[in-house]
Order: sequence, then C-alpha cells, then structure tokens
Amino acid sequence: MPEPLTMADDDIITYPSRMSPIASEHTGFTTTASPVLYFYVSDPCPEEIEFTLNEEELPDPVLVTQIKGPQISGIFRIALADYNISLKPDVEYEWFVVIVLDPEERSADFLASAALKYVIPSADLVKKLADTPEDKLYSVYAAGGYWYDAFENLSRQIDAGPSDSALRTSRAELLRQVKLPSASDYDTKMAMIK
Repeated sequence: MPEPLTMADDDIITYPSRMSPIASEHTGFTTTASPVLYFYVSDPCPEEIEFTLNEEELPDPVLVTQIKGPQISGIFRIALADYNISLKPDVEYEWFVVIVLDPEERSADFLASAALKYVIPSADLVKKLADTPEDKLYSVYAAGGYWYDAFENLSRQIDAGPSDSALRTSRAELLRQVKLPSASDYDTKMAMIK
C-alpha cells in the first residue's frame, strides 16, 4: 500500500512503500559498457524519479537526470545507452534511484542504490555464451557472475514472450537469490496471471 505524505500546504501525495534497484547484494558485473539497469517500485509514483550514476573516486556524478515516475507498480528499465553513457572497464560505479520528497530538504529523499562494474568477459565465458541458446544465456551469465546481464537477458525474453510464465518464474527465482523478495513476489504474481 502506498505511504501517504502530507505536504506543508495540506496536499496529500503518495509514494511507493518499496523501491529497489534490481541488483545483487555486492557489486554486480556486466559484459557491456552501456548496460540496462532495472528498478522495482511497489506502487505508482506520481513524482519524477531522479537517476544518478557515480563513478568511484570522482567528485561529480557521471549522470543526473529525471525520469518519469511509473504509473503502475512493476519492474522498470533505464538504458545507459539512451544517455550516451559508456562505463570504463574495471571501474566501480554506484547508481541511485531517488524520489525527491522536498527539493529544499534533500535529507528526506526516498532512495535506493546499487553498485556495478563493467568487466570484460574472459575468452572462456565468451565461448560459453556463443555456444548457448539465447533462451539459456541468463544461466551462463549468472554462473559467470554477470548478474546485470542475466537479468537483462531474462527481461528481454519476457518482453518478447509476455505470456510465457516460465520466464517470469525464472526471473522471480533470480530475484529471490539476491534477496529482493518484493520484486520476486511481483514476478511470481505476474506469472500466475499471464
């Protein structure tokens, strides 16, 4: 259920009770310089969401932009290629999704963050990926530690075959493995209604 927030002028707005970056608990790896990032919101978000990407040891963000708040609960994507962002290999980045509740008091922000690193895959992993059917790539990515790519592969398959409940179930299991129960429950529920 969305959480109410009473503003100074007595207008009441709501914001999601949960917002989570879709990421592993530790720094997640990607094989691409411009990965697609995902986040989950439990409820509609009428406000814009601020997306920030920081590179370790740099004082200024690589990117700060506003994205339209989702009008429904679910899992949503942010494609770094849309912002002409290319990650440097073997450099850690932290990304944030933020609902700014009061621009004058940023300590009240509702935020979530995760870490990622672009790691060029080994020749062995490249061969395994080349030898694996598209619908099974996510398991090779996950086994190799490339969590962002595993999730992206499953998500693209869901986009292409939204009525395939097995894909949603696989993605829900992937989410459970990294302790994202709310997002996992969302996918489990979606698998049952497709």
